[in-house]
Amino acid sequence: MKQVPLRVDKVLSQKIGISQVLLKKAAKLTLVFEQRNKSRITSTLSDGRTVHLFLPRGNTMRHNDILIADNGELICVVAAEQEVVSIYSDDALSLMKASYHLGNRHIPVQVGANFLRIEPDSVLEEMLHQLGLECVCEKKEFSPEVGAYGGGHRHSHTETFDTDYALAQEVYHSHSQAQQHQHGHGHDHTHENLHSHDQ
Repeated sequence: MKQVPLRVDKVLSQKIGISQVLLKKAAKLTLVFEQRNKSRITSTLSDGRTVHLFLPRGNTMRHNDILIADNGELICVVAAEQEVVSIYSDDALSLMKASYHLGNRHIPVQVGANFLRIEPDSVLEEMLHQLGLECVCEKKEFSPEVGAYGGGHRHSHTETFDTDYALAQEVYHSHSQAQQHQHGHGHDHTHENLHSHDQ
């Protein structure tokens, strides 16, 4: 009889305490970073079964996170080894400078005790060389920092644009109404007045 694919719509942080006995029995879902950064994906578990993920948008699955299937089964997320560029150095200041420049480009960066790790990018590698750092191409687990936004933040907001825009409009209108109530008139300033930098 053909197996019905599992459906998953819940993820628990790796920090949640779950019995090691249960985790040992759990099927493994091995994914590269790009896959772990998606909320809708179909993949194959370590036991050959198919799983469909329908997770909340904006979250990145981390190594050892726990997924809960619709039948109550636990699934352990494993970060797969993938092609990466590692920047090793014992000079903390050099790594800090590199972190600053990479951060300005809004790319995923893994930060270690004496290394940084990014996805392959010839332009960034050349920049790092100019900073006096050596880049090593290798296959490693890639687990970048999730950033202050909570998820794997990339410089693209297409998935949440409608929600973000609606929220921004709601805040704007609430602010406008409060100002009108306080002063008895609207604050319909021009864009130039709001953002003048000539002074």
